[in-house]
Amino acid sequence: MKTDSLYIHIPFCDHICSYCDFAKVFYKEDVANQYLRRLAKELAGIKRQVMKTIYIGGGTPSALTYEQLEYLLKRVERFVGKRTKEFTVEVNPESATIDKLELLKKYHVNRLSIGVQSFQDHLLHMIGRKHYSYQAIEVIENAYKLGFENISIDMMYGLPMQQEEDLMHDLERIFELPINHISYYSLILEEGTILNYKHYQPLDDETDKRWNDIIDDRLHKMGFHKYEVSNYAKGEHESFHNKAYWHYHNYLGVGIGATSKIDDKIISHSRNMTKYLNGENIEQIETQTSEDTMFNHLMMSLRLVDGLDLEDFYQRYQKHVEDVFGHQLQKHLDKGDLVIEDHHLRTTPASIAYLNDILVDFLPE
Repeated sequence: MKTDSLYIHIPFCDHICSYCDFAKVFYKEDVANQYLRRLAKELAGIKRQVMKTIYIGGGTPSALTYEQLEYLLKRVERFVGKRTKEFTVEVNPESATIDKLELLKKYHVNRLSIGVQSFQDHLLHMIGRKHYSYQAIEVIENAYKLGFENISIDMMYGLPMQQEEDLMHDLERIFELPINHISYYSLILEEGTILNYKHYQPLDDETDKRWNDIIDDRLHKMGFHKYEVSNYAKGEHESFHNKAYWHYHNYLGVGIGATSKIDDKIISHSRNMTKYLNGENIEQIETQTSEDTMFNHLMMSLRLVDGLDLEDFYQRYQKHVEDVFGHQLQKHLDKGDLVIEDHHLRTTPASIAYLNDILVDFLPE
């Protein structure tokens, strides 16, 4: 299978948010310079080709200085061309200055993913964010004025002290801004995060479902369509890079903590900065069984509202999904949790909310 998606991880942050479990370190200029030189060597080792999608994430890529950001973008330039459909960079409101946005535009970045999380200052403070809501609004408006036509924001609900009226306020603010993609996640407590140590209690299932329904309804009325469990887009502005993951296509990942998927191989980078800087970047290469590969393909694709493309599944594995998953599939078709329509296997609008419970039955033995 062709590999034409590239992910680049920038682990540096000016602060550590209380909910984050990604590979990250506090920004130090000298360490960042070392990291970028090592990253440049890794990128140089990749065969020169134009990628369909490129995603620079983190961490906080915009935490880099202007000069460091340009150094990185110059090394990525060899993968950008007419075939590049989407080139995304994650930014945070407190560090996405006008000059950095202009730089991104100069190097053909055509999509921004802005870490907003909430437009409520008291909630931002509770989760350790260092920006204010006015800064998030300014970055969105500045990006739009500079000609970015594809602006995505990350939002969260179920935050400490958050009330339903706070959720409604966030949704009202979204309506007023030139945004065409939203990733809207319920707060999940991961091991090793500050909120987990503080024993914060997330939303109960009933409240989580009610708030998720409110988000679905309000965003739909604003012209956003839900295309994945937690993602919404206007028109054609779905995240093509993330859809490569959800369709279980191949992708390359470079940088500390990054992962590549090449056919049946999962290649994991070390999360240890010292190892990475010393060139010991590959931590593990796992060859998946055909059963694991097919399950992962099913699992990821069912996150999409469109579901699993049954013809694509057969082309890849020379097996029909019914022959692979047999009685588990029939059980959930009979229950109405899953449906087959237009050559796709998909959840219903109701059952997508408990997808994990459905997938348990499909796990390889």
